[in-house]
Amino acid sequence: MLKGVTSAWLHGLAATSIGLLFLAVSPGSPVVDRAVEVTAVVLDIPERPALWVRHMVSESASWVGGVRRLQERVRSLELENARLRATLEERPELRVAPGSGFVPARIDVRPPALWWNEIRIDKGSRDGIEEGMPALQRGFLVGRVSRVYSDHSWVDILTSTLLFVPVVIDETRDLGVLTGDGRGGINLLYIPEYKDLRPGMRISTALVSDILPAGIPVGEISEKEPDIEGGFRVYYISPGADMSVLDSLLIMTERGRP
Repeated sequence: MLKGVTSAWLHGLAATSIGLLFLAVSPGSPVVDRAVEVTAVVLDIPERPALWVRHMVSESASWVGGVRRLQERVRSLELENARLRATLEERPELRVAPGSGFVPARIDVRPPALWWNEIRIDKGSRDGIEEGMPALQRGFLVGRVSRVYSDHSWVDILTSTLLFVPVVIDETRDLGVLTGDGRGGINLLYIPEYKDLRPGMRISTALVSDILPAGIPVGEISEKEPDIEGGFRVYYISPGADMSVLDSLLIMTERGRP
């Protein structure tokens, strides 16, 4: 009898203990919450250096990226500066001092249908431009101002069939007339057949010209064999200016005349 009571009492005590244990570890119980808090604190201690390192790495990467972008920007500006310096060295017309007798002008229109005849510049009468003024590139004649408006002007260029320029051969003092063929070429006319001019001889505007001042360099005689027409030689001219690459000019005023 006593043995049965003891066994029943032990089973009840065990069941109660098990119940209390499950109650203690069930979600939301104070014991579990406290255990979770303690665990979080314990795990946070070794994790802090890792978080700090990760933050520093992220900041460093951002700083390095910023420095790299800044360096690339500096290199880009240095290259642009070098290009501008090279442009100024190759084209001194862009560095004209005020009162020098030259007006720098940009070419803003070159009509395709009149490609070898005329160009338009962004300077006009309000800038001191007048009809008949010479237009130069790198010190060589390009053409002559033909029409002037308040804010722009038109220039007949040497390759035009409408422009005739009296010139002189610097070495021989022979006189002739330059005119274009309308296709990019420039011809020297009215040289007698018995005159034998050599390639490389320099040509400049003649004193007898009534449309341009004398002494402006034009170019030189080409190596191409001249034609003979009606007792005269027709020489081909290599201009000093690049007639295919025209983006800026110098307009010579009265003060700039040689």
